[in-house]
Amino acid sequence: MTTNTQTKPCVSFTQWCDSLSFNRFHAMVMGLAALILIFDGFDAQIIAYVMPQLVKEWHLTPVAAGSMASYGFIGLMIGAAGFGTFADRLGRKKGLMIALVVFSVFSGAAYWAPNFQVFCLLRFLAGIGMGGAMPLTITLVTEFAPAKARAKAVSAMFAGFTLGWGVAALVAMVGIPALGWRMVLLFGFLPVLILPLLQKALPESVRFLASKGRHEEAILEIQRMEKAAGFPPAAWTKESFQTGPVEPGSSLTQLFSPGFSFMTPLIWATYFLNLLVVYGLATWLPSLLVKAGFSLVKSYSFGMVQAVGASLGGFLLGWMMDRFGRKSALIFAYMAGGVVVALFGTVSSNAALYIIGAATGVFVIGAQIAQHVVTGELYPTNIRSTGVGCALTAGRLGSIAGPLLGGALQMAGVTFSQYFLIFAVPSFLCAGLVYLYRVNVKDEGLETVHERLVSVED
Repeated sequence: MTTNTQTKPCVSFTQWCDSLSFNRFHAMVMGLAALILIFDGFDAQIIAYVMPQLVKEWHLTPVAAGSMASYGFIGLMIGAAGFGTFADRLGRKKGLMIALVVFSVFSGAAYWAPNFQVFCLLRFLAGIGMGGAMPLTITLVTEFAPAKARAKAVSAMFAGFTLGWGVAALVAMVGIPALGWRMVLLFGFLPVLILPLLQKALPESVRFLASKGRHEEAILEIQRMEKAAGFPPAAWTKESFQTGPVEPGSSLTQLFSPGFSFMTPLIWATYFLNLLVVYGLATWLPSLLVKAGFSLVKSYSFGMVQAVGASLGGFLLGWMMDRFGRKSALIFAYMAGGVVVALFGTVSSNAALYIIGAATGVFVIGAQIAQHVVTGELYPTNIRSTGVGCALTAGRLGSIAGPLLGGALQMAGVTFSQYFLIFAVPSFLCAGLVYLYRVNVKDEGLETVHERLVSVED
């Protein structure tokens, strides 16, 4: 932890927050958000590992199995937009805790699903909570992280989601052969155990509190930050928490107001295409690898390697974004991701499987983690959760399309290598979209990013 010597606040609390060195308060916020996302990632990915057993038990076609995953993604799509709007009105912390309860209860309840239809319904309901947790963790960490370390902080936090994928792979590898597919679903109930910890330790966003005129609460959170940074208490006043004017209109219409009318569609398209790749691969990889001659347990262990690669890749790309700027790092990641996906179709040995799988995690899933940094910075406080949530919602359309496209390609008889060549194309398209982004953020406060976007579009 870096020790600070500053004793007086800046005129603006936003400048003060952005200028801090990374300290144990930021680490606590990141850690709690990452813990939520570990559970979220587990529940999102466990479906891929139980799918081969479900296909056999319920005699499902590839398209039907793909639609089962897509029901969960529909829930994720609704949850991302709905909880994003909720959090911009009532708070990031409250929204996160409600989202956690929703995805925990319905994920665990899938253990008792008697048939395909009930299982799909429970996955849909769980998806609403899973989708809600993602934009709120991104928003909360974005609004607390110092400007010089924001990309690393957000990407390192969101690595919890891909670590959850690794946990799902480990649980599946150990649990399914010994206990059957239903038992691993009971792990979905575990997140409710951390609710008391979240209630006590998780802070509410100071930027959110200030935007709602809740200055006394904002000062209490600032004092927690001062203590963690080693500062003596400063004389914060209501004037320290003045925020800029709020654009008229609903939060959804503001996503297309001056400064965002060009960037919002670009962001949505990038999310759609990249998540189409991520879930077109993630949902079907265990089944594809089994068909290609790899053992079922081997396909699970591959998932662990890919998840670790994604977590490391997210942090690596976050470092690159803080060092070189957002656009340069993202273009590099998407181009590399397209190459790696194409190479996946050539694997013929365990060693190649693990090497290419880890690289896929670094550049394909890691790029998605890094993309959250840009989206969290793009919008002002009053619509930030809505903006992130709607971007994730657009991405969830890709999440829905990916498994369905994967199932359709298999039914059409494409080869193993052709499957991956087709899914490499959207990654290259993402690189082109990022090239069109209007700003290349580096070491800037959130409010400065907003001002630059408005001035560029004007």
